[in-house]
Amino acid sequence: EGLKVAKILEAAGYDAFDADAGTYDAWYWAHPPTYQEHGCYLPLIEKLRKVIKAPIIVAGRMELPELAEKVLEEGTADMIGIGRGLLTDPYWVKKVEEDRVEDIVPCTGCHDGCLGRIFLGRPLSCAVNPAVGRESDYRLEPTNKPKNVMCIGGGVAGLEAARVAALRGHKVTLYEKSNTLGGHLIEVSVPKFKEDYKRLLDWYKLQLKKLNVDIKLDTEVSADLIEKEKPDVTIIATGSKPIIPDVPGIEKDKVATATDVLLEKKKVGDKVVVVGGGLVGCETALWLAQQGKKVTIVEMLSDLMIAGLPVPHANRIMLIDLLKFNKVEVITNHSLMEVTDKGVNLIDKNFKKMSVPADSVVLAIGLKPIKDLYDSLVGKVPNLYLIGDARDVRNVMYSIWDAYELARVI
Repeated sequence: EGLKVAKILEAAGYDAFDADAGTYDAWYWAHPPTYQEHGCYLPLIEKLRKVIKAPIIVAGRMELPELAEKVLEEGTADMIGIGRGLLTDPYWVKKVEEDRVEDIVPCTGCHDGCLGRIFLGRPLSCAVNPAVGRESDYRLEPTNKPKNVMCIGGGVAGLEAARVAALRGHKVTLYEKSNTLGGHLIEVSVPKFKEDYKRLLDWYKLQLKKLNVDIKLDTEVSADLIEKEKPDVTIIATGSKPIIPDVPGIEKDKVATATDVLLEKKKVGDKVVVVGGGLVGCETALWLAQQGKKVTIVEMLSDLMIAGLPVPHANRIMLIDLLKFNKVEVITNHSLMEVTDKGVNLIDKNFKKMSVPADSVVLAIGLKPIKDLYDSLVGKVPNLYLIGDARDVRNVMYSIWDAYELARVI
């Protein structure tokens, strides 16, 4: 029908066609989320090209410069439409012109700052660009009094705090106790459908290098080190760790956290029960199912992804459809009661029990702050700040916003 309509409109004198897809019943086509591939409309555009001669504009996660260039060079489309990519980086075109594509801030397709906020009746912004919609108020001004800033923690909050502070002219040292930067971004970006978070992490690493941030890996910060370095400002961004439920059998070797499974620190068997139907649990379940595992999600609430911060509509419904497509079984209104040698025992609110066989049990029931260092320093270290998951476990957007809002005023 769309192709027939296009021919009629062209005959009526329309000069160009901005073609996309989707309906209210398939919202994730109209507003493609993380799980859609870049250039998701291109197969449709190729069909349109065969029936009309008028110029075609294509959108649909087209913000990767190399993809946009390829589409134009091959003649698949005549113009590129970019929406969210210009929220993440309003200087997209300028950076392409100046051959600085590596400096373009990646869009992750999360919808948390843009469409997700609109659905909540809040002003549009951007998860990775907190200044969107409030550019005048959130402009970064050079500092007139450069300080020695110690950032502790190399996750997304620490990376953003270090970047913004250095951009404003402060001398920044970033400490990370492991041998690599990224924090939870590392495991988040493991599934192919989350590879944009790997782009975001790579972008942060490059920006910190260009800003001459002194990065110290394999260094766990103590009160003694802070006393020795005497920074003017100390920013604690020590992140979060998985919550482990206190149930019988939880210590069994078949039990692993979603973090450890994604990082392949622990292998899983063919039958997997994922405990927790939030975003992390659902994405981990999908990733495992795509590898051919028989996966069951156990969620204590009545539906998936309804607790905590709201998952934007397009992302949520596409992820649920992907779980169905990959034959992931979902058990709601049940809690984990016990891990056994054969699997797990569950219980519902009416105390009715059931068993599910499993070779492996993956825990995805949330994270809790790591702020022991901060607690030990309160009242002893001047200009001490706590940001990111260490302050309040939320999501990537709020960790970035938290860091930006602090670093822009120190």
